[in-house]
Amino acid sequence: MANEPKQDRSRETRRRLLECTMRMVAERGLQGTTVGLVAEEAGVSRGAAQHHFPTREALMKEAIDKLAHERTTALSEAMAALDAGPGGAPVEDVLRLLFREFSNDLFHAAVHIWAGAAAEESLRDVILPAEATYNRRVYELTAAALHADLSDQHTRRLITMLLDIARGLGLSSMLVDTAAQTERAVAAYSRMLGSIARLDD
Repeated sequence: MANEPKQDRSRETRRRLLECTMRMVAERGLQGTTVGLVAEEAGVSRGAAQHHFPTREALMKEAIDKLAHERTTALSEAMAALDAGPGGAPVEDVLRLLFREFSNDLFHAAVHIWAGAAAEESLRDVILPAEATYNRRVYELTAAALHADLSDQHTRRLITMLLDIARGLGLSSMLVDTAAQTERAVAAYSRMLGSIARLDD
């Protein structure tokens, strides 16, 4: 029991380091994020930071895993909050939620990590499985919200295309205002998704 306060402080230090890492990656990119800078931003000593994460690779690996978990959890909770009727949530609501998912700060942090991983093989080996798991979960959540019948090939293709469009708009949103494009995409895909096979049909 006497060790609990120390353990609590250790967990809090680790949490701050990971949150600062994700924020710095989103703001400065992967190359601008080091253990020393993260420690300074988190208000802990470099020695304390290296106790938790001896190398930059160890810090980035856990930050990537945490980022993927937070993105999945946030989307899952948002999807669950949609006002779904017997035939699933309104298509427009699902679309707008997805487009927001691919334009928020967590997505921007992920993009910076992707870009950095292209030049760092050790990070690429970490981010690829994490991103594959995240993408699969987004696909499943989208299909569930729409009550889509994934045994239908046309339906599977439409959902895959939708997620590709959402990612593309998300990348564009880092440079320009994509509000008008997003509304056009919502209108177009609302019509297209009207043809998907649903579990209730």
